[in-house]
Amino acid sequence: MKPPKHWKPIAFATLGVVLIVAITASYTLLRTPGWYDIPDIAPAEQQIVRNNLLAAEQAFTESLRTAKQPFVYHVYQDDVNRWIAMRREIYPLIDELTPQELIDPMVLFAPGEITVAGRYRKRGMEVVVSLDVEARYDADALFLKLKSLRCGSMRVPVDFAALGLDHPVDRRAGAVWPGSPAMKGDFLHGLRIESRALWKNGNFGYRVKNLAVRDGQIDLTVEPLGHQPPTRSRDHD
Repeated sequence: MKPPKHWKPIAFATLGVVLIVAITASYTLLRTPGWYDIPDIAPAEQQIVRNNLLAAEQAFTESLRTAKQPFVYHVYQDDVNRWIAMRREIYPLIDELTPQELIDPMVLFAPGEITVAGRYRKRGMEVVVSLDVEARYDADALFLKLKSLRCGSMRVPVDFAALGLDHPVDRRAGAVWPGSPAMKGDFLHGLRIESRALWKNGNFGYRVKNLAVRDGQIDLTVEPLGHQPPTRSRDHD
């Protein structure tokens, strides 16, 4: 049976469409999203960033110490990204907790959502990987759940790219860091972080009563629970 008379134009047109789709997908996968912008902290500005972090910690301590009723504490995206950019100077060992392939992390705050992103290098290829995490207050706990994963600007099905994010977490209060709240669940199905915790700077108890993620900031409604008597430290789980 002879092929249709116009098979060549059809074949070339099909091949052209396939090439365009492949090129577009590769560009989308490898391109750096426009919002991915790592702060460049000049040496002369490093002390300013340290002072900003100390001031934020002190402001929270003072609010816990003096407030007689719940207050709203603001966490700003730009501040957090500057602290992250200075992490090696502020917390020298923090990079040991993350894969060596993941560099230049940053966060993005949008209504009801926190995006965590970074450059991922493997076998000569480098892409920006980002996780979009739903963040809300639910039944006396903070609830975090992975909504989507992207490479560059391309969304990747979470079910096929779990990357270990379905690993269960079950930590009692104080097990992750001194004063940390209890945590249970996983990022794929939902991680619950209990609202009660201890602020070690002054040993003040507190309870988060609401979480609101907005453009560029997180608003935490915090109830102070007063100074707590010191307890003996216990081994982490």
